[in-house]
Amino acid sequence: MSFRALLDSTNLLVIGHRGAAGLEAENTLPSFGRAVDLQCHAIELDVQRSKQVADQTTLWVIHDDTVDRTTNGKGRVSCLSDTEMYNLRCVNEAQIPTLRDVLDFVVEQPTAPAVNVELKGQGTAEHVARLIKDYPDLAFLVSSFDHSELRMFRSIDSSTDVAPLFSRWQDNAVAVARELSACCINLAVRSATEARCRHIRQHDLAVLIYTVNTVSTAQRLEAMGVAGIFTDRPDRFAHYLSA
Repeated sequence: MSFRALLDSTNLLVIGHRGAAGLEAENTLPSFGRAVDLQCHAIELDVQRSKQVADQTTLWVIHDDTVDRTTNGKGRVSCLSDTEMYNLRCVNEAQIPTLRDVLDFVVEQPTAPAVNVELKGQGTAEHVARLIKDYPDLAFLVSSFDHSELRMFRSIDSSTDVAPLFSRWQDNAVAVARELSACCINLAVRSATEARCRHIRQHDLAVLIYTVNTVSTAQRLEAMGVAGIFTDRPDRFAHYLSA
């Protein structure tokens, strides 16, 4: 099933934000494991590139461009070797996984969630496009605030579903999405209004909203026609996950 088909078949998609970031160390295997245990429809993760050695590039699942906030180390991800990244520890001694680590974990699940890969670091598009081809049984959504990186991805991969991300509303949001042949627009909750969501849906695009951690907000967004939410606390959305 493609991500687009998943959107069409689910009343309100619940996407585990960085796994289950409100319950476990974000973007770690324990976090993704908790999201799977809670039966999230999809998980979201971020990818950065470590220091390139020769022609080898490794994609690490980490949100920030430095390791300072989430690990016991310091430095820019792009300046750290794979060995240095591997030896870092997050909360509860969790390691930073590579994208392949996470996809290997997901594909082994009895009911594998879809995977939203957010392109964070520059030059990640080509490597993500190449890697996800090794997982034909998984449903992917590739997203980014860096729309030039999304265009690069789309120039390599014309079939995987994509979504531009917007932290603030832009009047050209629909035009950007249509240029990318996107299936949806991922929008910050503070920018989500009924008129904007209606405008997006009128152009046959779904709306996904981040980051939603209360049921009351999810219900309000659902009434506005939103197709899905990103949440740090999927444990609060059992009603949607069991529907």
